[in-house]
Amino acid sequence: EEYVIPMSRLADIGDLKLQIQKLSGIPSNRLKLCKSEEIIVNAETDIKSRCRTYVKITALPDKEGPCVHLAKQNPTDDVSTPVAPTTIIAFESTLNHRLTDAKKSENIKNELENGIENSDASTNDDSTADEDEDEDPISLRKNKKPFVHKPILQELCALYGDNLECRFYDTNPLPLAKAMSRSMWPKSPLDFKLGLRVDAIDHRDHWFPGSVVEIIEGSDEGSSDEDGSHKTTKITQVRIHFDNFSSKWDEKYTIDHFQRSQVRPLYSHANPKAKPTEFVVHHRHNRTSKANFLFGQAFFVQCHIEWSTVRAGAQILAQAARFLQPPPFYSSGLKDLKKEESKQKVWQRMKDLGFHPTDMPSEKELDVYKITDNINSVLSEIIDVLIEADKVYVSSALSITTSNIDKQIAPNSTSSFNVSAMSARLSKKLTYLLPLLPFEIRICAADSPLGTQQGCSNDEVAFPFSLVRTIGNYMNARHAVVLHWRDSMKSSRSQRHPLMYIPPYIGVHKQGRDILNELQSNGADQKKKYNGRRSNVTGCHGGIPLGVCLTEFCKEQQLQNSECWKCPKCEEIREGKQSMTLWRLPDLLTFHMKRFNCSARWREKITTKVNFPLTSLNMKEWCDQQSPAFNGSEDSYVYDLIGVVNHYGGMTGGHYIATCKATPCGSDGSEEVSHNYSGAGISVFDTEEEASQSVGWRIGRNKDRDTATMQNRVATAAARSVAKSSEPLWLQFDDDLVEPIPPKNVVSEMAYVLFYRRRRISPSNIAKYSTME
Repeated sequence: EEYVIPMSRLADIGDLKLQIQKLSGIPSNRLKLCKSEEIIVNAETDIKSRCRTYVKITALPDKEGPCVHLAKQNPTDDVSTPVAPTTIIAFESTLNHRLTDAKKSENIKNELENGIENSDASTNDDSTADEDEDEDPISLRKNKKPFVHKPILQELCALYGDNLECRFYDTNPLPLAKAMSRSMWPKSPLDFKLGLRVDAIDHRDHWFPGSVVEIIEGSDEGSSDEDGSHKTTKITQVRIHFDNFSSKWDEKYTIDHFQRSQVRPLYSHANPKAKPTEFVVHHRHNRTSKANFLFGQAFFVQCHIEWSTVRAGAQILAQAARFLQPPPFYSSGLKDLKKEESKQKVWQRMKDLGFHPTDMPSEKELDVYKITDNINSVLSEIIDVLIEADKVYVSSALSITTSNIDKQIAPNSTSSFNVSAMSARLSKKLTYLLPLLPFEIRICAADSPLGTQQGCSNDEVAFPFSLVRTIGNYMNARHAVVLHWRDSMKSSRSQRHPLMYIPPYIGVHKQGRDILNELQSNGADQKKKYNGRRSNVTGCHGGIPLGVCLTEFCKEQQLQNSECWKCPKCEEIREGKQSMTLWRLPDLLTFHMKRFNCSARWREKITTKVNFPLTSLNMKEWCDQQSPAFNGSEDSYVYDLIGVVNHYGGMTGGHYIATCKATPCGSDGSEEVSHNYSGAGISVFDTEEEASQSVGWRIGRNKDRDTATMQNRVATAAARSVAKSSEPLWLQFDDDLVEPIPPKNVVSEMAYVLFYRRRRISPSNIAKYSTME
């Protein structure tokens, strides 16, 4: 669903999450906010094509901040053109925790933790036992009393992998992973198993969780006997891959490391991550003789760290199913109708739901909708196979009998925990089912999801549906998932169909639609008002006119309850309105623009450009009707700009630069107040000799002679060029650097204080402004 939420620029992003929670009913802690950008990747395709655009998402940081960081900037710097609302995509977490009885869950948790502590203690005692003990370590493991009661494990396994798993709930397997690590703990090299989850100490004496990814049998190791003779023995090693690290950091261990407690059961020393693993899923496609391209809506998937890649694959497929769902106006019963009847039924339902005629799907889209039921059935079957296989693996590792274990184990197997047989059975089923999907799942580097033209690269592999590898150990933040959509696929009737990707249907919230319509209406009125104000501002593009600011400053406002007027006689609070008009106009008029916006938590500098006129600012519109200014001549309320103070920087610091208009002076040094507005320029240098003797527009620069000479020449040439212009001379003062600038550069978004002088100065001030003291 789509919402339109008006937010203050300095409102906190956390407040935005609360607004989304209020509208959607989804708790704010389950939302992940992302900025989205729609990119056209196939401009030559039809505008309704499903692979025409790609929605790029950028996750926003979890830390709080002002909403101004999310706001779009107006590319034209024209405030009369309303900026489109910033598009934020809020993804709900794909993990839905199972709701169980709190007391029951707490009891299971306490018993499990107590059992794990006892198991850790017994494991430590066994590691310090006499190595010359005659009893077989394998028989010790078989005769050892389980550290957790089987009824508790059975209860946990019953919740993990039931009919609701992956469809309504996503069980966290962390307690089961700890129990499996201790149940499968090796006492000899013969007990090593792939996928064993451990805590291992590295060469820097740091503990990290990891998995056994390879068993290296028959490695040669030299040793010396008591008589000094050298002999070579065969030992078995395991290679452990650490979570969130690349393969180059893998290390090898022997059974001695296990017995010396350098390798311990899972999370004996390391701490599990508080957050689940998360990765982006992209949609990718390629056509004949063309390179790969991304398209559609990218999204996030969260997985519990201790899930096997089989269970994580089921999670990815379940989330991918949303891109195979027809819109609500299409029902599965329409697929058996003829083409014309189907189109009429669809159009009738669209009218009933309030859709526009332009939303009518094409014939190709209707063909895609017809076969989605079959594809979703295959998808559901694959998810069932994956969930069941994962459940059987967990139950077998914990030596818990389930009704389906015997079906998954090969008939000639003599062990109750035969991973090879279970993996082979799963692989056989997936080999038949996965090609029936309209896409394939691939793992790639997060910064290169495009791969190569053939759809694969050295860093890209097919997603491994493995029982012995956890998703937290296999993937990290440098990986991403790609759904590579096939160009066409065959149905049961051997007919080829086009790309099966269906964009998710988005319904617009009614309240949001009303806000959006009001925003567009206000934008049209605002543009009309601004265009009317621009008649007095020539040569300026974009920004907001100064007249609009004055009108906003003087407009009538309704007083709030805390600001209402209190009657001095009856002392009762009265509702009131206030407005402001000008009564008397000064000879020198100063505008101090509010460039800083502050809230209780955040602050920002306002960089909106204000277009102020260089000449002929008429203040009559904002004067009171009874003002003495109306009794004077026309020039008594017309002003011309004489100076600007600009602020460069932000809220924590910056730099001030002044811009002033130069006026000619008489031979006695008195400033000539009157100015010729016919366009005549000002001559700065009378002769070439004066120009050569001048130091230009630089004051007090302590430079080398050659450098100063070059700077003087540049400044002199610039000053002479400006002097010959028909425009007045404007000088920019940056500390001790003074140089002329063109009039068009006077108006900028950095203007902070404006100084205007009235054309007809009061007689009492003429002598003051015309005489140098």
